[in-house]
Amino acid sequence: MALQKKTLADQLAKIKETFSSSTIYKPEEYYSCGEIFHKACGVPGPIMGHINMNLGHSNSSKTTAMILAAKNAQSIGHLPVFIITEKKWSWKYATNLGLEATKREDGSWDGHFIFNDSFRYIEEVTDFINKLITEQEKGNLPYSLLFCWDSVGSIPCKMSFEGAGGSMHDARVLADKIGKGLSGRITASKKADYPYYNTLLVINQPWVATGDNIYDPPEIKAKGGEAMWLASALVFLFGKQKKSGISQISATKNARKVVFAIRTKISVIKNHVNGMQFQDGKVIVTPHGYIEDSTKSLEEYKKKYSSYWKEILEGDGEITLTDSTDYIENIAKISDDVSDYSNVFPDDSEDSDENMFD
Repeated sequence: MALQKKTLADQLAKIKETFSSSTIYKPEEYYSCGEIFHKACGVPGPIMGHINMNLGHSNSSKTTAMILAAKNAQSIGHLPVFIITEKKWSWKYATNLGLEATKREDGSWDGHFIFNDSFRYIEEVTDFINKLITEQEKGNLPYSLLFCWDSVGSIPCKMSFEGAGGSMHDARVLADKIGKGLSGRITASKKADYPYYNTLLVINQPWVATGDNIYDPPEIKAKGGEAMWLASALVFLFGKQKKSGISQISATKNARKVVFAIRTKISVIKNHVNGMQFQDGKVIVTPHGYIEDSTKSLEEYKKKYSSYWKEILEGDGEITLTDSTDYIENIAKISDDVSDYSNVFPDDSEDSDENMFD
């Protein structure tokens, strides 16, 4: 019997030599969007060597998280590649969040990144990504690459761009170019024998699917069909399913009001990495990043950036800070100005007209 088992094991070993591959993968690593982000959703940020998606309604901090991931990529020597197709990019906001960039005399910006906003249709984006990975493979681009696409759903496929296609054609192109093509090149960088990581982080515009009956809750969907969703290892949801679900925290001075922060939710609605899916995390989003959803964190933020906000609001006089929830009731100081709090916005109010945080 022992001889028979040994013979079977030898036969299996020979079969495995012919048909089985032995692949070693790099350990799981993430780009960090900060400690507050991590506490809210249970994941540090986008996972390296995969496709990741930031999904949510307007003004819910999807771009904030993308910039923070790019900032972290710079800090560890990786190269962020910004693919801006929605044309809402703000260098001031990006640098406020800590992205390293220098403004040239001609008004353009330079730094440890690649920036391109000249794309007209989806195929140009995917060709661009493929060309950069090819340059990396040739040794001409010796960096791990974090591709940041803002956003899927903002440009059509070539056929639609030329007036001959529609949404179904856009979805088919994404399925072919991402699901059947680019996805494989991105995830191949997980192998230990490949010297770099390639990661794709997409901001995906949403649409909301209604249920089959009045009892079915609405469900947020990614524009462009299911291809990007299926290809993503992690999908972060910003805000709520039906609407953004944000609330606003405003400052008023000399009869001028400015939203200086928003409260939003960050959750994980798809995790093919470790299954962790926190769905109850709330954060406050400021022009300088995420802070905890607490009175103490707001007080610390206001003290730290009081000169920044005094410059924006201009002049002397009382600054009245108003929060949309019930728990801020105490009087506090910002620099030499006295601030008081009152409840002026209902919780889960609609998006602000100011797209300061998306």
